[in-house]
Amino acid sequence: MDETLTLIEKTAFLKGMDVLASVPTEALAQLAARAREFHHEAGDVVFAQGEANRGAFVIVEGLVELRRGRALVRMLRDGDAFGEVFSNEGDPHEYSGIASTHAHVLNVTLAEMWDAMLDFPEFAVGMVRSVSRRNHELTTRLLELEGLLERFHAALKQAGIDPPAPPVGELAPTTVKL
Repeated sequence: MDETLTLIEKTAFLKGMDVLASVPTEALAQLAARAREFHHEAGDVVFAQGEANRGAFVIVEGLVELRRGRALVRMLRDGDAFGEVFSNEGDPHEYSGIASTHAHVLNVTLAEMWDAMLDFPEFAVGMVRSVSRRNHELTTRLLELEGLLERFHAALKQAGIDPPAPPVGELAPTTVKL
């Protein structure tokens, strides 16, 4: 049988996440009380692209693939949060979440997340830090990919092959504005 966490265990788990460590325990306990638990076996769909958005998910244990169509967007592990906070509750999911192994996840609705952010500014600050960190990671990956594309383009030209399009760096200077 799949394990169910007590309120204290859910609260302690959330408090142990780096992004939520500074959030008052009271706020996390309120969020934990609203969180629904799900267990998914390998291959199970946590949510499917096009399905109504059910909020945010946090992996207690396991691996979940975030996919768009057949493309793997990201592998998520214990303590990772995912979901489409940028869309409204009920809007269609842009991605699919698929369990790679047995996955124990907590789910909270977007309304519950917004309430927590309004009631406890520390929670909102943690969310902003998390999004900022992810944005930085994605920007770094994009810059690395642009560099690879430029090197690939140069290697093709050097080999006497006319590439179909210039690399991104030749289209416009790479700048990051915050």
